[in-house]
Amino acid sequence: MNSIWMKIAGVAVVAIVVIVVAGRFTSDKPASTSSTPAESKQAEKPKTFYDVADRDKQFAQVPTPAESEPAAAQQPPAVTPPPPPQPPAQASPQLPADDVVLPSSITQRRDLYFKPLEEEDDIAAQQLLPWVAAGRSIGRLPMVQYGLMVKACRQAEERWPDSIYAFRAKQALEEISERYAANYKITRQELDIARFLKPRPGMQAIPVDPIRR
Repeated sequence: MNSIWMKIAGVAVVAIVVIVVAGRFTSDKPASTSSTPAESKQAEKPKTFYDVADRDKQFAQVPTPAESEPAAAQQPPAVTPPPPPQPPAQASPQLPADDVVLPSSITQRRDLYFKPLEEEDDIAAQQLLPWVAAGRSIGRLPMVQYGLMVKACRQAEERWPDSIYAFRAKQALEEISERYAANYKITRQELDIARFLKPRPGMQAIPVDPIRR
């Protein structure tokens, strides 16, 4: 009789040991913690010179007209679908009291109108834009300022005033802080992009995106 109770007691002890050991292994596993949105959101690192320089490269990028599909590749559908809904008309930027439209008024992708350049002028203008982007980055360094960039921008505006290159120059000039803009005598009229908002003879529509902040 005693041997039976001893066996039962032994089985009970073994069961307890198994439960304890299993509990320890379970507790050793890393618990999944649910973090709040504030905790999971990584703190934004301050931008370095190289980060800003990478952003400045956009001033050297020239948008191109959207290529239409060749007529030969277009095949009429078997069934004529209903006409798609017309997109809303592009709203023109509001003109301030002095009738100056700043580049920053472009807040969404829209068509602007520019004069295509001859090949020789286009190559010369493309070679000028990298100086604009580099001049913006270098201008942030101590004791350097933006003289290189301002000179390149004004050269683009003077030589090709109706081109996409002049528009890029105006975008770059607008982003100079007021203190430096005053030093280089940059006026609101120099930044005006009103001439690019409406089609004119000899102009080409090019979709333009707002500046990436």
